[in-house]
Amino acid sequence: MVESLDGWSHLALDHLPVAIIAIDREGRIRIFNRLLAKLTGIKGDHILGKSFLKLLNGQNPGFNKLLQTLATGKEFQNLKPEFVIPVNTSTDFLANIYAIKNKSGLTAGAMAIFTPERRLQELESTIVKVEKLAILGQLATEMIHEIRNPLTAVSGYLQLLQQHSEGSPKKEYLDIMSAELKRINKLVSDFLQLARPGYCKRAQCSINQLITEVVALVEGEAVIRKLAINLETSEDMPIVNADSGQLKQVFLNITRNAFEALPAGGELSLRVSKDRQQDIVRVVIRDTGKGMDKQTLANMFNPFFTTKDSGAGLGMFISKKIIDNHGGHIEIQSEPARGTTVTVLLPVA
Repeated sequence: MVESLDGWSHLALDHLPVAIIAIDREGRIRIFNRLLAKLTGIKGDHILGKSFLKLLNGQNPGFNKLLQTLATGKEFQNLKPEFVIPVNTSTDFLANIYAIKNKSGLTAGAMAIFTPERRLQELESTIVKVEKLAILGQLATEMIHEIRNPLTAVSGYLQLLQQHSEGSPKKEYLDIMSAELKRINKLVSDFLQLARPGYCKRAQCSINQLITEVVALVEGEAVIRKLAINLETSEDMPIVNADSGQLKQVFLNITRNAFEALPAGGELSLRVSKDRQQDIVRVVIRDTGKGMDKQTLANMFNPFFTTKDSGAGLGMFISKKIIDNHGGHIEIQSEPARGTTVTVLLPVA
């Protein structure tokens, strides 16, 4: 027998955007939510616990699909509501009927869920669109791989031409061509990363070590730009299960964005800490740069949004995807002339 629902459960069912009826093994009505009451004109409070046969208004029970599911366990999809329960008005709902199984796998009841036909059509249309986009994405990724081959050849021969054109007025044109080729290669790399940010090779890694390596990679550039870097790590940091290469890409991207916002003499601080109560590792990267206005801040994670003359606008979008795929969170706080703070939270392994 299906146990009675408590008041809170009935309240939750009444707020669902679908109509539901459920009967127990003896054919008694256990669920009859508000939307179904509206469709049938029957008040659920008056029939809960009573026999489902009373709702059939003399119809032959042998043709009722809900009772057939109760008797045989066979389930039905996309039926007109009239095959389950009499309705008092024309409706665009479709019914799906399911058997309710107990722990032993035996049929303990049956349930019908009525969903708006329009909504089902929208879902089917969405599925078709997603499948098409997945195919296009796969084709685009393969095409980008093929584009890389001729780009590599062109870039190689262009470098040879540059070596043999020292002192020539055409050297400037070759340098421009080389710079544009590098930009195309960067766009190709960003696209490939965008196409597969969810694929990562996870292993146990130390955030302390990873951030230290990132700082080592940018120290030379910091000296040239006359910037100060302050690194603060915590002892006994927990290990995270992550793709260290992808995380390094995220922190390098954030750090280089900060460099471009900092004037000479500016300061960048990186702080690694732990929160054992929440089982998270926190990385805070703060700069004393020019900061961002509210509009720029609101668009930071949007694809192709950039404030740089030569940027593709994919760096922070990809960074957020990577952190999301690691089960983490990234947020940015910034005000004009007051600097920017980027906080990355990652779950402990």
